[in-house]
Amino acid sequence: MAKLLPLGAAVLLLAGCAPQVAAEDWKLEPIAFETRLHEHPGVPLQPGSGIGERVDHAFGMSRVIADGAGGFWAFSSGSWLHVGAGGETLARFNVDHDDPLADVAPMTALSGTEFIAVRGDDSPLLTMLDTATMTTRDVPVAESIGGDDPDGIDFGDFAFADVAAHEGAALVVRYQPRPPEYLDWEVIRIDLADGERSTLYSRSLTVSDAEAASPGLPPIDIDVDEAGLIYLATPSARIVLNPDGSERSVDPQTADFPRVAVRPDGVALWWGGESEPGSVHGVVVGGSAEARAAIERREACDDPYLLRSREGLRMTAGDTGHPLPFLCGANSAVWTGSSWVVATGGEGDGVLVRLTPPADLDN
Repeated sequence: MAKLLPLGAAVLLLAGCAPQVAAEDWKLEPIAFETRLHEHPGVPLQPGSGIGERVDHAFGMSRVIADGAGGFWAFSSGSWLHVGAGGETLARFNVDHDDPLADVAPMTALSGTEFIAVRGDDSPLLTMLDTATMTTRDVPVAESIGGDDPDGIDFGDFAFADVAAHEGAALVVRYQPRPPEYLDWEVIRIDLADGERSTLYSRSLTVSDAEAASPGLPPIDIDVDEAGLIYLATPSARIVLNPDGSERSVDPQTADFPRVAVRPDGVALWWGGESEPGSVHGVVVGGSAEARAAIERREACDDPYLLRSREGLRMTAGDTGHPLPFLCGANSAVWTGSSWVVATGGEGDGVLVRLTPPADLDN
């Protein structure tokens, strides 16, 4: 994916009539940021840094991570962006494609300045990333890392799908191949201090699941709430685990690019499968005409313009849930303290969206 570039006057923010937002409506706001590159510790300032215009419609971000202070980081292919709780651009820089920081994904926050990230493809490692200095430190690897294969085949840390963090440990989704057709995956808890591991949960899928994600492995997304409940979005199910790994709920779905983002109290957004009709309303407020149009196109998941992902969105809160007929096909999403931030789109139609729920989610 190309790095973010200045986009010119065509995408400058446009003023419009303020829409009416009812108390029970969800609010969708395009998030603007500076295109100008900033100086940042440990990252040399690159030429062509832009003239400082603010845009809300550019290239899609592949990952968003909360910063612990109401803001968020967004990352895609070597481009880094940090937006504060008040909408200010706190950091904007690029790293070269061969820089170790261009090869860290997925990621999750440990604090306002420290992330835990997966680095490398051939033999993935967990890395502690300090965003204040942009330095890294690898988490120790346990002596025994192999899977428990009945045929004696041990693929070790073949690949990591996603990572979350809770109480000083990483929760990692790890793949284990079972040739020729099956792929086991498991949730393992890794102590960030000494690398000690414990397996919490395991399940199988086939390599033909999530065919649209090919040649990549079938995606699995993970998040965790304040109580330690573990949320897993897979090609075939939405799964919630207790902190010890026992199943709390399993709801079937069919998805090529499943996603989940949970807020601390367990209210979760899930992307997966076809969109369903519902009575919930989403209202787009503010933003440029281009950003508003990109968001509005995502009200219909069968829109052919949505080239990569057309997964429908739904919300769950405990044992209840309902579809949300907007923001189909998220690249990534995270709760930031008062709202979700959702990254959508790709080259030419990427938008970061602040998704604010109604005060009373039962309405």
